[in-house]
Amino acid sequence: MIERLLNSTRAALLINEMQLGIAHPDYAMFKAMALQAQERGIAPRIARLAEAFRAAALPVFHLPCIHRRDLSDIKKNSLISAMSHKFPSVFAGTPQAEFFPELQPHDEDHISVRSSGIFAFLGTDLNVRLRRMGVETVVATGVSTNLGIPGLAIAGVDYGYNVIVPEDCIAGSDPQVHRIIVDEQIRLLATVTTSDDILAAMPARASAK
Repeated sequence: MIERLLNSTRAALLINEMQLGIAHPDYAMFKAMALQAQERGIAPRIARLAEAFRAAALPVFHLPCIHRRDLSDIKKNSLISAMSHKFPSVFAGTPQAEFFPELQPHDEDHISVRSSGIFAFLGTDLNVRLRRMGVETVVATGVSTNLGIPGLAIAGVDYGYNVIVPEDCIAGSDPQVHRIIVDEQIRLLATVTTSDDILAAMPARASAK
């Protein structure tokens, strides 16, 4: 299934919110999730996928959340939004907004920024840019298993994309919660796999270019 999708459709790698203030234990507001991201080693695995996609001339999209300093577009209608008001930090030009060192965008990469909301398809140019590039399959990585990755999967499916989620490239607040969401929600929407399986399927696409 994965090899068919990666070789018969145009794919893009989506790297969601891999920023210091969100996914690094030294900076993040939600320490438990950041510690899980560190313990699971998702950043280096995502970096390997990004290199494979670039080698295959397939697009890599970075999807950061960078808040306005006045937070005027973040409505306090959810716990996470209220906490963004109470503990604001991810502003442009701050260390918290920076990408992980191993996940710095390359010149050929794409960046789709949002300042509020829960997932990267809503209120951004992501869908339009993917459409214009002929992308039919998206590989969702990053954080978090609790919100961002299911949000990408739900929106991606509703927009008509095939969604692939390498389980070893995502992290949530708790190992048990992560497992439940992957098994009971994400697998209903996406093809759940591993980064190694995706890498094994990539050379066929690269050789076809």
